[in-house]
Amino acid sequence: MKISLRIALLCLAAFFACASATDTLATPGKLVFEDDFARAEMAPKWKVGKGFFTLKDGVVTAAENPDDKHGAYAYVQPSFVFKDIVVEYSAKFDGGKALHLMINDNKYKESHAGHILRATLYPAKVDVADYKFGAMKNEIFDKMKDPATTAEEKTKLRASIKDKQAAFKTDLDLSQWHVVRVEIAGDEMLVSLDGKPAAYIKSQGIDHPTKNAIGFEIAGKASDFKAMKIWEATPAPDWPAHRDAVVGALKK
Repeated sequence: MKISLRIALLCLAAFFACASATDTLATPGKLVFEDDFARAEMAPKWKVGKGFFTLKDGVVTAAENPDDKHGAYAYVQPSFVFKDIVVEYSAKFDGGKALHLMINDNKYKESHAGHILRATLYPAKVDVADYKFGAMKNEIFDKMKDPATTAEEKTKLRASIKDKQAAFKTDLDLSQWHVVRVEIAGDEMLVSLDGKPAAYIKSQGIDHPTKNAIGFEIAGKASDFKAMKIWEATPAPDWPAHRDAVVGALKK
């Protein structure tokens, strides 16, 4: 009886393991970065650009400085070159407007500030974008910022890059802690919250081969994050067979 029960439990565990694997775009490999934020300052593992970052009990609270007229941001240091990765961290809003995970190539000159892609939490949605060929592509960014660009021209520009961004609703209360997982493999990106897929995009710019900067940008006041890990990754072999079902279940 005990042996039968043990076998049944093992089978059940295997079933759930396989089920969760179908929701995985990338398979983690070597751990390349880890931070428990158990110290008083962002340094030495992060370089702060703008805004306010405070650490307490392993939690980072980040907020804009209104005088900066720019979101608060900080990037992992030292930087390293990567292509396909899995990033995991916990996050919540405390009055903040947006928490962007930013991935750049600071040697790439064809997009504003070398922005390549982002994965963003908003209070009621998750938004993902190919910045390389989307909103941060120089000719798009510069034209949108040009005072001479008409409203009609801006509408056409937005339409031309509509497929470079995707937004999905979430029913989760993002003022509470949730585990965020961002998987990047080839030209695809999948974001999960607490192990459940929450956003997806397939776009050429995501496949950029020499990404070399990763960090957070925060809009408003304030957002919290903690317990960050980054792994090198390879494409999950089962993903193509389950992609349509996973993406089809997301709520736009």
